Amino acid sequence: MKNETNTRFSELFPDFIRKMEQTNTDILDPSITDAVTDICRAMGISYFHASIEISPELNKGVCITRQTTYFSEGEYDEKLSYSIKKHTPGGIANYNVYQHKGAAPWTDEEIKNIDIFLTTFFIFNGRARAMSLCDDLMYHDVDLGVYNLKFLLKMVKQLLAQRKAAEYFCCRFNLRKFSLVNRILGRDEATNVMRTFAKGLVETLGKNSYVCRLGGDNFLMIFPNEKFDTAYNYLAGTEIPTANPKTPFIKISARAGYFDILEECRTPDSIIDRASLALNMTRNKHSCNQIIYDAKVREMEERNRMIDDNFNSAIENEEFLIYYQPKVELQNYSLCGAEALCRWMHGGKLIPPNDFIPYLEESSNICTLDMYMLEHVCRDIRRWLDNGLDVVKISVNLSRVNLANPTLAKQIISTIAKYNVPFKYIEIEITETTSEMDLHELMKLVRALHEAKICTSIDDFGAGYSSINLIRDLPWDTMKIDRNFLPVKDEQYSDKKKTVLKHVISLAQEMGLECMVEGVETTEHVAFLKENNCYYAQGYRFDKPLPVELFEERLKTKVFKIDD
Repeated sequence: MKNETNTRFSELFPDFIRKMEQTNTDILDPSITDAVTDICRAMGISYFHASIEISPELNKGVCITRQTTYFSEGEYDEKLSYSIKKHTPGGIANYNVYQHKGAAPWTDEEIKNIDIFLTTFFIFNGRARAMSLCDDLMYHDVDLGVYNLKFLLKMVKQLLAQRKAAEYFCCRFNLRKFSLVNRILGRDEATNVMRTFAKGLVETLGKNSYVCRLGGDNFLMIFPNEKFDTAYNYLAGTEIPTANPKTPFIKISARAGYFDILEECRTPDSIIDRASLALNMTRNKHSCNQIIYDAKVREMEERNRMIDDNFNSAIENEEFLIYYQPKVELQNYSLCGAEALCRWMHGGKLIPPNDFIPYLEESSNICTLDMYMLEHVCRDIRRWLDNGLDVVKISVNLSRVNLANPTLAKQIISTIAKYNVPFKYIEIEITETTSEMDLHELMKLVRALHEAKICTSIDDFGAGYSSINLIRDLPWDTMKIDRNFLPVKDEQYSDKKKTVLKHVISLAQEMGLECMVEGVETTEHVAFLKENNCYYAQGYRFDKPLPVELFEERLKTKVFKIDD
């Protein structure tokens, strides 16, 4: 009978080895448990389990034991057992087998075979755990525990191959104002909050949903169509507990772009790109925080592709045209300056700036266009001076993207000097910023231009969350007040707007700044500004942006005929 047992083991063991070699990472794969079952029955094993004692050094100071049962059949005798103990990098592994109750003790030959079985199982188990760890490192974000991009790409490819992708949404999102969370809580606790937020999202969406981290506070996920409302509501704002007693809860929300995956999509990149495009649209100050890719976004995608394909040739062929919008001195309604604005003449059509400027600002192309504008303005001024015209100061807009250029001030100065244009005829307009990095570079630029006697203007003051420090600490020449401050007839907050505008004008003037208000469209606007001693304005009440030929006529006449 005992020889029969050993013979049966010899017959089953090669099959056990083969099945173990075929497994990947799951040690409880059905094919393995079947192989284990056959050998346990052949060797008279009633109960087979393993445990691993994880040392405190590997588990944040806590010693824990994890156990797995691989086979259990009938009653077992605790006195009739055999064990092996192995030291591993993860802790101490114990493998234990027990005989059936009332069975004859194992012979030395049987124990030898059991030892071979357990040792082999240990080796394969260790290999499976190593492969599982590699898989975990390969497909997971180390800090948050969610998936990474590599895993998500693999899953999308599988869904495409199985023709199931159309049953899913793809969403790209980034957490709003998370740099503020870092400052409030500190980096470590902020990471804990992000981890909790991501884990909560995974649990809320449930099975067949996959959340991955792209890096920083940027994420990508796919989830079944029926989970859309769940995802949308979670990203709209979810309170997360913190370890900070002063801020026990913090609300985390996200900007998100969604793409309802179409049947015709063939690659993961085409899917992710459309979700990314929808996310980009949320950055427009007039958009909401979560947008679904639709016909409007698709139209923008096509427009952006056209911009990419034609930008360089448009620069070379000088398709970008300068339009000048006059600035008016209100005491005698005379021309006192102008702002240079860009229009794109492409394919016989004039493209408005809102159709291409926001997209160009996402890359260094906007810097190329800004320098193009400055150079063409200087060229125009040089021609006007040579023709004996009475030239006024021209404002040129500068995107904040330029602030990353360490030689920006020198480049501006050299461009103006190239055309031998007196610096008094150029003003650089820069939009206010709240970024600490941008602010540092902005301060360097404004001070350098101030030293060179080139005027600077803070553009659209009040359009964002303006800082008084921004006008206190920098040597600006002009404050250009955003049109949103101007009262609108019968508007609910018209009186409050008037009060705010009145004090902003007073503040600018007391700080020695020239005060210019844009968006002046009505006689009432003009009257209000004059009542409050603001005598510089720009807007459709006087002139829309003019092509260069018409603006040159304005330079000749200078005075506007206005009926108060």
